[in-house]
Formats: sequence, C-alpha cells, structure tokens
Amino acid sequence: MAPPRLTVVLPNYNHAKLLPRALAALAAQTRQADEILMIDDASTDDSLAVAATWQMRLPQLRIIAQRPNRGVVETLRRGIAEASGDLVYLGAADDETRPALFARCVAALEAHPQAALAAGEVRLVDPEGRFAGLRPAVLPSLTESYLDPAAFAAALRRGDHLVVSVGAVWRRVPLLAAGGIDPTLGAMVDAFLARELALQHGIVFFPEVLGVWHINLGGVSRSAAANPHVTLDLIARARARMEERLGAPYPAWYPALFERRTRFAAARLLVIEPPGGRINPSAVALISGGGSLDRFALRTAQVLPGAAARFAAMAWLTLRLRPYSVPALLASWRDRRRRPRA
Repeated sequence: MAPPRLTVVLPNYNHAKLLPRALAALAAQTRQADEILMIDDASTDDSLAVAATWQMRLPQLRIIAQRPNRGVVETLRRGIAEASGDLVYLGAADDETRPALFARCVAALEAHPQAALAAGEVRLVDPEGRFAGLRPAVLPSLTESYLDPAAFAAALRRGDHLVVSVGAVWRRVPLLAAGGIDPTLGAMVDAFLARELALQHGIVFFPEVLGVWHINLGGVSRSAAANPHVTLDLIARARARMEERLGAPYPAWYPALFERRTRFAAARLLVIEPPGGRINPSAVALISGGGSLDRFALRTAQVLPGAAARFAAMAWLTLRLRPYSVPALLASWRDRRRRPRA
C-alpha cells in the first residue's frame, strides 16, 4: 500500500514578516509534506514575494493568490477542497510546527486507521516571545495513546479544547464527511470539528509538544472574545448544533458543559488581557452568564492592584463555573513538571 500523502494548508494575510518562520519550520520537518498550499488572502504587503523565495527550498510549495479577501475560515475551506493529500495539516502563517510533528502524526494515523486525527501538545508564546503555557490544559492521556470515541468522551468530562490545530494532522475523508469547516462557527470552527470527529472516530494523542502557537492579540479568537455578543452568538450556534446530534456523536451531558467552559474561556481572556488595560465587569459578566453576582465579585476584585485583581477575578470565575476537573489538572501539571521544558 502506498504511503499516505500529506497536504499542508497555510492561509496567510499580511504576514510577510512571519512567513519565513512558518515556512522554515515546515522545511525542518523530519517527514516532509507532499504538498504545501500557501493561500494568500489578498494581502497588501509583500507576502507573495516572500513566499516565492521559498519555492527552491520547498519545491512542493504552491502559492495561490486569492482575490478578494475572504477571511481565514473560507480560505481553509478552499485549501481543504484543493488538497490532494489523504491527510491535511491546517496551519497558520503566524505559528510554527516542531520538526517531529508530521512524522509522528502520519505514523500514528497509519497505525490506527480508525482515528480521524492525531495531535500533540502545543506551546504558547506571548507577543514578547515569552513562554505562556501549554495546551491542552488537561492532558487527555499521559502516554501516547489511541483514544476511541468512548475514551475521548471520558477525557471530555475532565477537560476540553483537547486539540489545537497547530499541533494536529487530520484525515481528509472524515473531515469532509463531517461537513468540513463550518463558516458559521467562526473562531470555534477547528476545535469544534476536532471534537466532533474524535467523538465519532477516535484520536491518537501524544503528550509532547508538536507545535508552537504564537499568541496574536489581533487574532480571530481574541477578536471574538473582545465582543461579548459575537462570542455568545457563536456559543448558541455551537450548542444548537450539538443538541441536534445528541447521542451521535455528542453525549447528552456535554452541551451544557461545553457552554459553561466556553463562557469561562472567553471571560478569562477579558480578565487576563482586558481591552484598555482594565477589567470591564459588565462585559465579563455578560459572557460568563453570572449577571449581577459576577459584576459584584469582579468590581470587588478591582479594589486590588493590577495582577492581584486579575488573580481574584479568575479565582472567582473558576470557582463559579468549574470548567475542568481539578484532579485532572493536577495530574497534567505533575506530568509536565517531570519533563524537560519543551
């Protein structure tokens, strides 16, 4: 049997300065992609010229100049439709892959043909280049494992957002069979699709860092969180889709838990990265769903100075919304403490 082909889909919009980092990381893969589709979404900088300088080093790089601008979700949809690979990697021009990502994930998907995707951990780096954490916060497994749909559902009880695209490779056929990238889900689309596919087919997970997510304060997820009404609309759409599919594949207990966790995640961004530098209790309470009780707690927290106010606000939201299993968080923390920093 011929080895599977791997296509990288790399959307880009005005990231000429960051493209060399992303492309250098792809060139450093120990298992090279068979095809790289760099889709430039009507950039106004010199992204196309920068990408062209990499075609000698990456002969599998095909540059697509998309006009007019369609946004990242539609660009990903186009890339998946044009991909020739059995497997796809959904990249971002401002993030980077670790050298073993493709080799590890392709081998795992060959060994586990029932799995819809393979993924590892992702290192977060802030805009100043400082380490900002690891994702997922709760490891679905402490060892390299194939998690069948039931095991993945059990992992969802403990934690969420278990797949980050920068550290994952997808099997193209089940991705398309699930409807592909749904533009109505905006910033949630890749995490939503990963969750749905894993609940149908299972996933291979590696407790090791396979990608680097460079936090972009103007990125899609943070832009959505900055607008509570946009965030709440996305949550409502995602939950409605889940409730249409209860039991196949979503467990009956999951939609309410998803909403609570997603409200927590969006509220967290407004607390740790408040627009204007100061927590807005009304905006946070709108997203968190806590109403006057949250507003009172958050206003009280603001009596404290800077970092202390943010810590108190996060402590309150964590206690009220209980997003993740505390024992699972502690187990993940202990496992990571034993490893060299990735």
